[in-house]
Amino acid sequence: MHSNPVSSSTPWGDDVDLAARELAERYVAARRAEAVAQAAVARVLAEAAELAASRVAVLPRASAKDAELPVRAVAAELAVAAREPDGAVQRQMGEAAVVVREFPAAMTAWGEGRIGARHVRVITELGTPVADPVARAAFEAEAVRQAEGMTPRRLRAALAPVAEEMQPGSLTERHRAARARRGVWTTVLEDGMGSVTIVHPAVLIDGIHDRLTQQARAVKNLDPTDTRTLDQIRADLAADMLLTSTPNIETGEGLADGYGGLGAITAIVNVTVPALALAGVTTEPGDLVGKTPIDADTARELAARAPGWDRILTDPITGSVLAVDRYTPSAEMKRYLRARDRHCRFPGCRQPAHRCDLDHSIDYAHGGKTHTGNLAHLCRRHHTLKGETPWKVTQHDGGVLQWTSPGGLTYTDQPPTPPHVRFTPDDHHSNAHGEPPPF
Repeated sequence: MHSNPVSSSTPWGDDVDLAARELAERYVAARRAEAVAQAAVARVLAEAAELAASRVAVLPRASAKDAELPVRAVAAELAVAAREPDGAVQRQMGEAAVVVREFPAAMTAWGEGRIGARHVRVITELGTPVADPVARAAFEAEAVRQAEGMTPRRLRAALAPVAEEMQPGSLTERHRAARARRGVWTTVLEDGMGSVTIVHPAVLIDGIHDRLTQQARAVKNLDPTDTRTLDQIRADLAADMLLTSTPNIETGEGLADGYGGLGAITAIVNVTVPALALAGVTTEPGDLVGKTPIDADTARELAARAPGWDRILTDPITGSVLAVDRYTPSAEMKRYLRARDRHCRFPGCRQPAHRCDLDHSIDYAHGGKTHTGNLAHLCRRHHTLKGETPWKVTQHDGGVLQWTSPGGLTYTDQPPTPPHVRFTPDDHHSNAHGEPPPF
């Protein structure tokens, strides 16, 4: 049994919330133990896959169906003993075998409780397409290093450009081939439900989700008595639009719930494009901000259609943002901070900057200045947390935020490094036509 220290005055009477701090420490210890146990399960599953593969190997000219039978048999052995579905265990055997065989460093870190199962999933998904063993080992080492200090969602965004650099061929070539595999699939779920899976370029999928989110919030604002969650409203809007037509503010056409005014809402898609790729000099990928690299052709097309766009000047060594300007005048500080932060700056949060508030690290009412060294993006949830609870933040040079929890624990959040935006000095100062670069 653990005895929790109780604050003499609640909820925020003590300088340090010892009860919350002890719970956080116990939670971290429990999650590490959970990771160790999950890694042990993965090793058993990988051994089961190896056993099944050895039995398949000795089958004389077996058909594909017959060759799967030893795998099914071993999976069923484990599944029945553990009271689990054998199909799920068979799938997990294959996944575990990939991790143990192809990603030993990640497996070691997982087994020691330094990273969790979701971190490992990100590493294997992004690292598997890296075919060269030397490149994959370098990717894995960097992936494990970063995984120990960030959430799985942030890890995916950080590693996607690293994995892209190590892949053979350009993203533009691979994207053209991948687009041919786009499609729509349906899956029957339990309790009379089903799901629709749409595979399309990431830019379109991101735009679809953003537009549905904006529309869902408009519906909530229009009718505060609506008890549906944003997820439920997004799903209802998607069904209405796919089955009928675009929502319309005047007629309500395409909205079974009777809400109008959503058709005019357009998606917001944030893309970073390297200058040389924009000019057509290179095929270096762009970046669907904080999510995934996009091919240069798509990035150039989006830039050509954009009503205005920012030029980001970065440090050639560290890649950190130094300054921003724009051809169309607007609030320079906001543009700079959007380029620097890219998402909510509370540790682990990935809410995009355009959906966040700009918060004074030192409150304006307490003498805090309105300048870039005292501003950072916080989503509404974490903005409220900072303002209404003892969570505190201190901003250091370069936009580094140091958070202190009510329990006295400290966490450092670094500004994300803009992907693939850097300059390498060399002797090639002109493009293929002998002209100077366009800047």
